Amino acid sequence: MSDDALRACDLCHSRKVRCDRQLNCANCVDAGLECQRTRPRRPTRPPATTYMPALVSSQHKLTTESTSPAHSVNQGEEDRGLKRRRLDTVSHLQNASKSPHSSCTAAVTPDESTHHAEQAKAVFQGELEGNESMNIERQSILRSALDFVSTMTQGRASNLEDGLQSEMRDDSPVITEFTAPPPEVFYMLLKEPATVAGALNLQWPDHISQECLERMIAVLVDAESQGQIFYQYCVCIYVKAIFHLVQMPRIYKNSTINQQFLKSKRLYESYALHALKHVNFLGNPTLPFIQSLISAAFLMQYTGNMSQAWIMNSYAARQIVALKYHEIGSPVPRSDPNEDIQSSLYWCYYLDRTLSALLIRPLSLPEPPISPVDLIVPDKSLPHLPLIRILLELAQVQGDLLGCGKADNTRQILANHSKLQERMNVIKSNLQATRESVNDFLSCDWIAGDFCYYAILVDILRSRLKYSFSPLTHKECVACARKSLKALRYLQKNPSKNPGFTDPYPTFLTWTIFLYPLSPFFVLFCNIIGELDFDDYTLIQDITQSLAPFAASPYISKLLKLLDSLQNLCIPLIEAKQRLGPKTRVAPWYPSVTGALPDTSTTIEPNFPVNGGSSYADPVVPTLPQQVQAHGAQTYPPTDELMWHLWNSQLTMECFESDFIGLDPSSGNGNL
Repeated sequence: MSDDALRACDLCHSRKVRCDRQLNCANCVDAGLECQRTRPRRPTRPPATTYMPALVSSQHKLTTESTSPAHSVNQGEEDRGLKRRRLDTVSHLQNASKSPHSSCTAAVTPDESTHHAEQAKAVFQGELEGNESMNIERQSILRSALDFVSTMTQGRASNLEDGLQSEMRDDSPVITEFTAPPPEVFYMLLKEPATVAGALNLQWPDHISQECLERMIAVLVDAESQGQIFYQYCVCIYVKAIFHLVQMPRIYKNSTINQQFLKSKRLYESYALHALKHVNFLGNPTLPFIQSLISAAFLMQYTGNMSQAWIMNSYAARQIVALKYHEIGSPVPRSDPNEDIQSSLYWCYYLDRTLSALLIRPLSLPEPPISPVDLIVPDKSLPHLPLIRILLELAQVQGDLLGCGKADNTRQILANHSKLQERMNVIKSNLQATRESVNDFLSCDWIAGDFCYYAILVDILRSRLKYSFSPLTHKECVACARKSLKALRYLQKNPSKNPGFTDPYPTFLTWTIFLYPLSPFFVLFCNIIGELDFDDYTLIQDITQSLAPFAASPYISKLLKLLDSLQNLCIPLIEAKQRLGPKTRVAPWYPSVTGALPDTSTTIEPNFPVNGGSSYADPVVPTLPQQVQAHGAQTYPPTDELMWHLWNSQLTMECFESDFIGLDPSSGNGNL
């Protein structure tokens, strides 16, 4: 008897069961023996359709925990039940299903991670710490807010395979077989889009130069191989085509044409995600591999999937380090063979710093010896390049802020904060100067930059206040929070001026409130409770009402639930203030260095005129002096700790992320 037969017989006899040939006992059949045992047949393994390696799973487990199978099976029903309950409990969401956009389900992040919940919790805890001078009603409201966001921090983590699943839209295109980009896509990308007003290139600059694009197209046109380079190039081309089409709706106003653009965009998303499935993550580091990973990170970010965007970009960062591309010491001119290397480096740097600050995760890419801003090759034909430089500078600040509190003493920590504020003043000047020179057609892109700028500045000021309180710093923090949200409100009131589609929510949300911290919301909420500021209440209410039509998106639904709940806590106080009249003076909630109440007549009120949602102005906020103790001690009294406990709470965006992401729009159940 052969060795295989002996092993099969030993296995059957050791289990003391009889074989039954009709049940296809795998061991006996393989050994060529007559089956005599009865046991369930061995399940058939599904064919391997992806190269998702153990490396992917092990790295992802460093930041997430895998869920149980039972939880995964029941998660879809639970999510649908939760969505129905949300729509029943939030008043202005009750009619959301009547919206033309409510039939769509967003492809959002895979795990219910909790970075927005953690962010709000930090803000609120800082406000609440020891502020016993507040009346009982306000303390109760703040504690209720803290309890509410604390429950949202208990999110569910998932493994990477879960992150590559999704609930698909009913109107998603059906993909039966993956195909390479058709020639029409190549013609579209090789021809620069121009606005109706003139020859203005609207293509958003990315990590793939025009010369590199031509090389990729040449390979895809001639090559018959279905190897890794094929799939890597397909990811890059399809993602580039998506961002090309994003600019079309603000050029062409015909609804029929735009509907066709939307269909093509969805089709390109489907093919890009199918190509990404076939990318071998165990492949050797190469520049095309890095480029496809960065393209995948942009695609995840565009769909609102910030966790997966961070993961994809972290893979790219590791490959950049493996090839020592991060050691570039000097910039190269345009059309240089190394241009694509350095553009991949600074885009990876931007995503790494921005997403790590958003998700409160470690950085993946080491600091290059040269500033990433200096790696941008000048090109006057690309009007967005000045804004790209500003976004890179902001990303540098965000990365430095992550390590700002690691100094040896409070004096050095405050000095680090002062340096960051000085850099932000320079960035602000550049933002204003470049906006004045840009075409009015692109003005909304710079206003979105305002939202990002002030959201980051709020985080810097809030971080500083944790180490040394100053009433003036606090006032500036509140003023910057207003500026950030007023910029967002302007974008909401002028959708036709923004690039992108409403699919299933306005595209500009993916690079504003999805990509940057929501600290301005939480800071203004604390100010509403403390100062009973009706204008701040109205501002947040306007933003919330503008988001309501898109409540079918799981992310937007959770965000609305949070904002509505916080607003509802403020209603009794706002109504009481209105009954007392506008001249009623409310004692400020924030502490002063001397222990006396600050003079409210000197309160700085930022001037952001927005008339009927059609105008936007952004005057420079006067620089406020910082009150820093020589010995680095906290300057607020112990009785004021309660509010600061709430102020420093941190709610992260991960608490709004759903369980699945659409990597296969063609499948009915969302599985790969």
